[in-house]
Amino acid sequence: MAYFATKRITYWGQFGVLTAFTGVGFVIGGLAGLVPLIGKIKAADFSSPNFLNQILTPENTNALRWMNSITNLFFFFLPPIAYGLICHQKPFVHLGFKQKVNWSSAGLVILIMIAALPMVGALQELTEMLPWSKAALLKFKLAEDDYNKAVGIMAKMDNFGEYLVAMFVIALLPAIFEETLFRGAIQNLLSRWFKMPILGIVVTAIVFSALHGSYLGFLSRFALGAVLGWIYYRTGNLWLSIIGHFFNNAFGVTVMYLAKKPGGKPDPSALDESLPLWAGLISALVVYALFIFFEKISKQEIDHPGEEIPLPGVQFKLNPFADNDSTSERTRY
Repeated sequence: MAYFATKRITYWGQFGVLTAFTGVGFVIGGLAGLVPLIGKIKAADFSSPNFLNQILTPENTNALRWMNSITNLFFFFLPPIAYGLICHQKPFVHLGFKQKVNWSSAGLVILIMIAALPMVGALQELTEMLPWSKAALLKFKLAEDDYNKAVGIMAKMDNFGEYLVAMFVIALLPAIFEETLFRGAIQNLLSRWFKMPILGIVVTAIVFSALHGSYLGFLSRFALGAVLGWIYYRTGNLWLSIIGHFFNNAFGVTVMYLAKKPGGKPDPSALDESLPLWAGLISALVVYALFIFFEKISKQEIDHPGEEIPLPGVQFKLNPFADNDSTSERTRY
């Protein structure tokens, strides 16, 4: 079984605790994230329409990296940890932080993420083909430009040492922080609450993509969220979805590093290359085939995430992975 029983807190109660901590984390993280930029903000003209451009400069790279890491820590990582400690008997086991990783499964997760890349590119193309108005499409592209500029500043990589720093700040930390909230907490809770794990994966992938704030990249990030969600659902091992998320981020950082011209700036827009829809369809079929293989080599990992070890003396009839007609040895929450 994947998750230990909760401390008899209802699903609504768990949702409330997680939402409250995430909201508080968003506020604290937003304020704490400004600390590294205090001197930079004072030096800039706050009333100027070019205020952000004055902040997003290569000279502020380290401050922006600190800001991003602090904000993500408080928003994505600490809230689900606090939620787990309050609501669950074994919080880290519940979230999916298992000690053992099947390295064959981990290798296949990386292959799945590679195979998904053309699908992601095709979804980008599909999004741009939708009947947007010219004004809406312009707004979306300007938003993408602003996002890419911020990433490009944080991904400043003039040497191999800075490449490693960028891998840590842009690839590793977001993978750990975001997977803890989205898969370990949100998807985990929704899968048990809805009694429909697939619906939990879909809803979580929508939230995952929406919070990244990319209009043109919404379908692409939704697909990545769904892939990572399925990996987590089938194994209950958060480290595997972290590995997949990290590889996806690391691939982007590496492409920017290798494509950067000497003395030039990293260009995140190079990662947004659209691909034809037929390439995306082939990619989706390959991902599906790899998931079938994943089921076979990960047999020891697959333990029905969401099924909870019973608390003594408490009957449970709401386990999404159990026969709801059977109430023996099941916990309520």
